[in-house]
Amino acid sequence: MLSRRSALAWLGGGVAATGFGGSVYASEPRTPAFNWAQIDEYLDKARRDWNAPGLAFAIVRDGAPIYAKGFGYANVENRTPVNADTIFNVGSTTKAFTAAAIAIAVDEGKLAWDTPVREYLPSFRMGGEIGHADDYASVNLRDMMSHRTGLGRHDLLWYNNKDLTREKLLAHLPYLNTFAPIRSKYEYNNLMVMLSGHALEKVVGISWEDYVKERIFTPLSMTRSNTSCDEMMAAGNYANGHRLRNRTDQYSIPLRPEDRIGPAGAINSSINDYAKWIALQLGKGSSNGVRLFSNAQSNTMWEPSVLSGGVPSSPELSRGFYGLGWRIDTYRGMTRVAHGGNLNGFASRITLFPEKNLGFVAFVNLGASPLPGHTTLDVTDMLLGLEPANWSARGLARRYAAASNARQSGPVHVSGTATSHLLNAFVGKYNNRGYGDMIISFNDGALSASYNEMPMKLEHWHYDVFNVVNLRGEDSDLRNIKFVFATDVEGRISSFTAKMDETTAPVLFERVVG
Repeated sequence: MLSRRSALAWLGGGVAATGFGGSVYASEPRTPAFNWAQIDEYLDKARRDWNAPGLAFAIVRDGAPIYAKGFGYANVENRTPVNADTIFNVGSTTKAFTAAAIAIAVDEGKLAWDTPVREYLPSFRMGGEIGHADDYASVNLRDMMSHRTGLGRHDLLWYNNKDLTREKLLAHLPYLNTFAPIRSKYEYNNLMVMLSGHALEKVVGISWEDYVKERIFTPLSMTRSNTSCDEMMAAGNYANGHRLRNRTDQYSIPLRPEDRIGPAGAINSSINDYAKWIALQLGKGSSNGVRLFSNAQSNTMWEPSVLSGGVPSSPELSRGFYGLGWRIDTYRGMTRVAHGGNLNGFASRITLFPEKNLGFVAFVNLGASPLPGHTTLDVTDMLLGLEPANWSARGLARRYAAASNARQSGPVHVSGTATSHLLNAFVGKYNNRGYGDMIISFNDGALSASYNEMPMKLEHWHYDVFNVVNLRGEDSDLRNIKFVFATDVEGRISSFTAKMDETTAPVLFERVVG
């Protein structure tokens, strides 16, 4: 589900337009005016190169926006234009809001980063099949917000799961596989951030949604920011998420409520509002005379907690770390604090260069698009007069090479095999205590499966192994998962395993009898 560093030259001055409204341009009177039309031309070309319907981009320096503009369309079918007030889902950049909300409570003595989370959530237990719950008894909010608890991602548990609540998640947690001892490895984990927000709810006595609105949105006058699809639609001027069919054909997808994951990815906002959020972050918790959290808490959130990346593939980048809701690394020698987001046909990137009091935000309404990250780095190079690294062009070249390699490789497929039973013998309800029920059906001569109301077609791969090959386009995370069926001692199909998560062992679903 997500950018990087340099010695910064003097950049831009005051705002030459009307505050945070509409398109914003500025130039530094002590230096030649920057060619903002060059930025416009580059951003719209990059949007078209990556086949994105719409893009919104803003730059903040010294607490004020110096650029904010939209390109393309909020919805490809009705061709509504994107502007600086268009609302996008911001995905996992929400996590920094959750970290800030917790930081406010820490400043007030209501929470502590290093206290075992069981003090706030007494039923919190984890361990899975390869660990023991006591091994994770010391898990705290710092561990959870920095993705170092040892729990695998398990994103398919929450995705489209309309029955799951943050409280109910606690009942699933003990049965979800871990992959490493606590604090030994990084593994990005939305579930832990959801429960971090739930711990906040328990101590402040109101929902995470209300707390973020009262303690962050309202003080910053982020009037076009919210936490639900209903609020997004009611506000008007919002974008739809989009995907690509056959790599070229854009199509919009319905807004999908993700309220249950709130603290991990439910915020919707505009670049004009996010410019205010960037100003607060660069102000170390203070903006326009309003302080929301202490300088000490800002430092805590930006302090590396765990190594999160391997050796970078480009010389401009350093190895990365994860703090609390933020990624930390360097870009061309300059400290960078950043995060990306990707959810339901939207992608986003927020990037801060604290030493230079400079920040960027990019939103796009195309799922899994690297465009926000590439455009941010290319515009950084332009503004600073650096040798162009051409991130967007390099990314396009890598994408085409990766697509070619993917066509030439893949898991072993043994041809000419048959299943051990007729297909209708595989039909039934299967259960895992962590994931819940998976329903296998037989219709029109083929097997299908349903999980969290997401339909899947199962195609025979080989022997008693089936492959997920066809489902709704927006549910692509399920595609190509292998279901490996097994029999009991009497020869009946009794269970299957599926690798629902990249880092942990395959999940066992056992047939429910009766």
